[in-house]
Amino acid sequence: MAAPKFDIIQTDYQNPHATESLKLNMVVVSNTPEDKIADNIRDNSRKYDDWLSVKDAHDGVAVFIGGGHSINDHISDIKALEGATIITMNGSAKWARENDIEPDWQVIVDAKEETSVFVDSDCKHFFASQCDKKTMDKAGDVTLVHLGSEEVEGLFPEERVKAGGYAILGGGATVGFAALSIAFSQGFREFHIFGYDSSYSDGKSHGYDQNMNKFMPTTKVMWGGKTFEASVAMKGQAEKFPLNALALKNAGCEVNVYGEGLLQTIYTTEHEKMEEREKYQLMWNIPSYRHVAPGESCVDAFLEVARPDGLILDLGCGTGRAGIKLAETNDVVLIDFTDNCRDQEALCLPFVQADLTKEIPVKAKYGFCTDVMEHIPPKDVDRVLRNIREATDSTFYQISLIDDVCGSLIGQPLHLSVHPYDWWLDKFAYLGYKVEWSINQLGTAMFYVTK
Repeated sequence: MAAPKFDIIQTDYQNPHATESLKLNMVVVSNTPEDKIADNIRDNSRKYDDWLSVKDAHDGVAVFIGGGHSINDHISDIKALEGATIITMNGSAKWARENDIEPDWQVIVDAKEETSVFVDSDCKHFFASQCDKKTMDKAGDVTLVHLGSEEVEGLFPEERVKAGGYAILGGGATVGFAALSIAFSQGFREFHIFGYDSSYSDGKSHGYDQNMNKFMPTTKVMWGGKTFEASVAMKGQAEKFPLNALALKNAGCEVNVYGEGLLQTIYTTEHEKMEEREKYQLMWNIPSYRHVAPGESCVDAFLEVARPDGLILDLGCGTGRAGIKLAETNDVVLIDFTDNCRDQEALCLPFVQADLTKEIPVKAKYGFCTDVMEHIPPKDVDRVLRNIREATDSTFYQISLIDDVCGSLIGQPLHLSVHPYDWWLDKFAYLGYKVEWSINQLGTAMFYVTK
């Protein structure tokens, strides 16, 4: 199995006697140890013969019932889709029966033993191979669903791997995403999605009682002028859903989403109406966007020119790969206005979520700002440069001088301030910087400036 993964979320605690809120980092890990998950996959793969396989497309209708509060507002809409296959997840199977809706499928992927309380005995079960024995035994007949990547095959019986004929599903680890992938693999191309809110309502995580989620850590998420409370898994699902929905549409699916919540708000907000932070919160969920980290290639130039001997702020850190290299010889604090930009390997470095158009809450001797300024809206360029000047004694800049290519992924340009080398040189002088060193290369420029 791969190395364990984790998330870090940042929350603010406001002491009533303090002028600034205290930023607290919380490490969020899997609810089940990696070795336990591996054991479950290994055991279930030997016990169950019915493994998910891919079927031909058909004209059947799939109705998905998640656990969000909005399901209670759409009971009549669900019932109106007569003849559809009703696909429930975890506790929504019980909710469906209580509202005179007969579930056809139940999908469960959680590896916790406690998940067994959700099992509905009177429908078809699509359970992940990582599920606990207690959950599997309670279901009886199970179609085994394998999630992840090809490396999971190392846990399968060798003879079954040789025989083939099974599917390994990607698309995300949440039960909501797993259900979509399973339905697609079974030939459904018309999707009606209910209760995928991915946010709390009145302090409750679901549209029905679910005590299992009572003490789950949550964070505040702002989108489209609204503030939502969500767990890390909910937030991640909501941000990744537009990409998954696009993949389904590109594969010939009709995707209909109902209800109100964080996920629906993100999905329905037009890209041109998004705030800059929201735009990049989506971009960082696109794997191809993080393939290249321009700052990583600038580290050597920065170290040679600046010869830093103190704390470095990696301003607009992105993936954090440059920060990892800088941390080999110096103390580094990563700063970005999105919290999902960093690669897994960079999560161990100090991080502050901050908007460079506002006062930067951390001060340091050195700044490192690469592949950032060309992304700043024109009206904010001066403000950002002044904020960085106030936060650092000297700063290394790398700035692209050409239009971007990745903005086409969301139909919006990402490089909003594209100017020639001389324009930036004059800008630094105008704002009171002294340019100690600079270089004008093909399509990019680098500057090392002091106050």
